[in-house]
Amino acid sequence: MKRIGIDIDGVIADSQTVIIRKLNQHFGKNYNLADFVNLRPVKMFGLNRKQLDKFIMTKELEIIQETVPIPGAVETLIRLIENHELHLVTARSPLYSGQTEAWLKKYGIPYSRIRLLGQHDKRGACLELGVDLFIEDNKKNALQIISCGIPVLLMNATYNQGTLPGMVTRVFNWDEIKQYIESRGTVPLDSPGQPPIL
Repeated sequence: MKRIGIDIDGVIADSQTVIIRKLNQHFGKNYNLADFVNLRPVKMFGLNRKQLDKFIMTKELEIIQETVPIPGAVETLIRLIENHELHLVTARSPLYSGQTEAWLKKYGIPYSRIRLLGQHDKRGACLELGVDLFIEDNKKNALQIISCGIPVLLMNATYNQGTLPGMVTRVFNWDEIKQYIESRGTVPLDSPGQPPIL
């Protein structure tokens, strides 16, 4: 049995779709997912990145309640928990722990433990939980996590493009995640012995 750390938003929950909808509604725009490959918040919404992040935070509860699982997530997690511990580690505010747990229950998403950190640095939680692998969508978070010697599967997204170091493996869906874990015993070893590149 391995311990797998898993982010929620962008990995289990299709949060980006809801965020785009919220932005379009508020600013009277009609952008789609492809428009976010090279995000230009000033040109698109008249906001700098910090203001955009603040807007998203004000909509956090609505995003939690309105999002749906990414295709394949529920089925794969149900299968994985038969042989592994699943530790959900999210940057969501602890204020929304009840709503988050209700959402997980609503969609039948299994987990062993859950941590709502209220911030993005997950290194401490990963080390405390002793995870062997982490599934993440935020590239900066992934680079922090591999600095602890923990390999990361990075769920592909418009906002995490670019080259990746050896301990981070890009995946495109939950089928790939399942196949990777089942075929490699949880831990991706594309570059054995190679130190993380930060």
